[in-house]
Amino acid sequence: MELQGHLLYIDITQICGIGCAFCMYAEKHKVGMSMELSALSRENLATLINEPTVKRISISGEGEPLNNIKVFHEILNLSNGGKRFEFITSGFLPHAKMVEFFNETDRIVTSNGDTCNIRLSADSHHIEKVKWRAHGFSLDYLKRHQPSGLSFSFRSIDTDRKFTRRFLTQELQSWGISANINELGPLEDELVVGQERFGIDYKNLVRPNVGTPHGYLNMYDYIAAIEAKVKKRFTFGSLNQSPQGNGMDVTIKPNGDVYLYGIETQCLGNMHLDRLDWPRLQALLLSDPLARTLYTQPFTDLLNQLEKPNLVHSIITRVNNPYWLVKELVRHDGILQAWEDA
Repeated sequence: MELQGHLLYIDITQICGIGCAFCMYAEKHKVGMSMELSALSRENLATLINEPTVKRISISGEGEPLNNIKVFHEILNLSNGGKRFEFITSGFLPHAKMVEFFNETDRIVTSNGDTCNIRLSADSHHIEKVKWRAHGFSLDYLKRHQPSGLSFSFRSIDTDRKFTRRFLTQELQSWGISANINELGPLEDELVVGQERFGIDYKNLVRPNVGTPHGYLNMYDYIAAIEAKVKKRFTFGSLNQSPQGNGMDVTIKPNGDVYLYGIETQCLGNMHLDRLDWPRLQALLLSDPLARTLYTQPFTDLLNQLEKPNLVHSIITRVNNPYWLVKELVRHDGILQAWEDA
């Protein structure tokens, strides 16, 4: 298996005070932890970040990553240059604090020869909870300060497409910024401001509540939309546009545990305790039958191999996301045996 174009997700905190109704990590927020970096973890992260085949390093959290800015900036400083970072946030800080955050982030990435895209949540779950909204403010900052290392984009969920389009255009108008929306497909729009384009990515609704109105993508439609976008069948891992091969999709939790994204049946190590590099992680992937199957075989084909179709269907309907589905299926003894034996 040749793997290229890896994704590295680093969850730097579980702390969050926003309280979105849909959040999958809400139970961790009251007693959650934030990542701290040890000497060994710095070495490991530097090794993983600076591997030439890593296409993006995404900093987020099982909470709001602005609650751990110190570690975010420490991670940026581990780069040797030429890297694409991403920071996913609600942007909840007062604007003066956001200016400080943007300025320091831009200073670090520019001095290292990197870039960082700030992805702002623009769905109804976040907007109604955030007093200091960063959407119009951020594009105003971009215009006024012209940071050389920062860019901005937006993220939402598919049920909120109309809400997000209306909110962003109205919010920008309040900052004197005229914007239009180009609808590109079920998973993406672009916000047009003059000659500039800002991406809007949509994720499908995970664990829809009973009574949620129709209109969201079911899991199969979501997978089909991803396949149309990348022009290949959906497997786990870092999906790259055809004909490029796929890569590894690795996530590091706030306590340092390392997993393949969406496959949390086997911890691959801990960045504070183990020596980590991409060849070692790939060897662990190949040695795990479940992970190897999920990385090499189309996911919808695999679903057809499972026994207990009524149970599987009910779980798919309830979870509505391929990455969360595996976490749920593994709780049922024997249900994934066909994949592990493949």
